[in-house]
Amino acid sequence: MLRILVTGARGMLGSDMCEVLGSDYEVTPYDIEDFDIVDLEPTQKAVREVSPQVIIHLAAFTDVEACEDELERALGVNSVGAMNIAMAASEAEAYLVYLSTDYVFDGAKGEPYIETDVPSPINHYGLSKLRGERHVQELVSKHLIIRTSWLFGPNGKNFIDTIVARASGGAVLKVVNDQRGSPTYSLDLARGIRQAFERKVEGVLHMTNTGVATWFDVASYAIGLAGIETDITAIPGSEYPTRAKRPPYSVLGSAVAEAAGIDALPHWREGVKHHLRRKNLLKEGAAR
Repeated sequence: MLRILVTGARGMLGSDMCEVLGSDYEVTPYDIEDFDIVDLEPTQKAVREVSPQVIIHLAAFTDVEACEDELERALGVNSVGAMNIAMAASEAEAYLVYLSTDYVFDGAKGEPYIETDVPSPINHYGLSKLRGERHVQELVSKHLIIRTSWLFGPNGKNFIDTIVARASGGAVLKVVNDQRGSPTYSLDLARGIRQAFERKVEGVLHMTNTGVATWFDVASYAIGLAGIETDITAIPGSEYPTRAKRPPYSVLGSAVAEAAGIDALPHWREGVKHHLRRKNLLKEGAAR
């Protein structure tokens, strides 16, 4: 049976990844409590003990705002950590899957980014993940870099849960309506990642739920499905300043996935619906 090591296994995507793989593969789940990817020696030791044929590296520092204030930590976890995993994968002759982000792009293109577009991050999170990509490309002969976007799921902090909770509390909501991307449901992404490595795809691949949305679109749809009546207003990003700059358009084109015969992920609305159902937040009769 194929041995697979998953880092970040107790995170949003990692927990769904382990569930998707668990019945058919020998999965070893690791998280920060087991070893720190920033330290090379324990990272190599953990990989040697498992001797995996596949490593799915999901552990990351993903708080985009915090990354602006903690660049050293961001580079440590997302760049040095990726380098250490890559070195361990190379030693084990394992196939390495590395999760990256739409935030490696600046959003100025105005149309979907394809895998060969040149990255140009505008925030520390995107920079740190791009450096992680480079380490993987340089150190591991058999690798797959998967860029995704606007991830949400039931096993971690995410925009949908936050906005539904605020709406439930009667908050008057103002949500940004001039940033566009593709919201991606963790369970759908986990299934897509499995299909990609089973097909032994290598290089860079973009994978998101289909469809394009603004944060306002997502918030309005989620609140409607949850059956909550509240005031929600669309605003430009300039009225909601953040420490980290966000790309105004970070939709990812999936030409490589299509060429590899990987099934397109469902529309983001289906992902939101499934997510709310898993969280017991979907109002009966609201699914549409």
